[in-house]
Amino acid sequence: MREIREIDINKIIPNRNQPRLEFSEDSIKYLADSIMENGLIQPITVRPFHDQYEIIAGERRYRAYKTLGYETIPAIIADKDDNESANLALIENTQRENLNAIEEALAILKMMETQKKTQIEIARELGYNQSTVANKLRLLKLPDYIRDAIASGEITERHGRALLNVDPDKQKDAFETILRRGYNVKKTEEYLKALKTKDERHFKPVTNSVILGVNTIKDAYELCKKSGLDVSWNETEYQNEVKVTIRFNKVG
Repeated sequence: MREIREIDINKIIPNRNQPRLEFSEDSIKYLADSIMENGLIQPITVRPFHDQYEIIAGERRYRAYKTLGYETIPAIIADKDDNESANLALIENTQRENLNAIEEALAILKMMETQKKTQIEIARELGYNQSTVANKLRLLKLPDYIRDAIASGEITERHGRALLNVDPDKQKDAFETILRRGYNVKKTEEYLKALKTKDERHFKPVTNSVILGVNTIKDAYELCKKSGLDVSWNETEYQNEVKVTIRFNKVG
């Protein structure tokens, strides 16, 4: 059984690899009230760090305890290195469901980059399937405004995953529509599916005559290149048209 010691609260510092980015003041106050009434049910876990102690697990408890004016706090001292400390901080937060999906994804990414771990290894440590880790990491591909909405609880992780399948040019409009209409996940998926079907229905495929015209122009472009001209080609397909741009760069 690990020994629990009373440690000077002023000698304790937060975990430098704390995956949780924000601490709710209301949550800290609620926890402080609970500690005041029931005591600290579970001690925090720390590790020696120079002449201080760095928190491995229990930063919310530490913050709440500190607001109550206590001079010492019950703690378990563990001998862990930087990587082990970061891992335990993430696992502790994950198991207690204190992290939002974006905080968790960022913490996982940091572990993979600093510790050279694979998704499978991370999943094993967190008790997840590999696909769960992959899905969390995919959220980081979303634009900042959607990531912020997930982090604040405005939308859920599943809303975010659904929005990943939307064309980047249409993500903002889709996101604002979902918020405005208050869609749950099921309604969001139905709306985005209908949106995609509508886009596909209105997209006009390139006809043979258009292809013939583009190829004719391309033949002329290739002749220009062969003659030594400094020329470039850009072709873009839109909903109702194909745009071809040929640029002749001035020489000398």
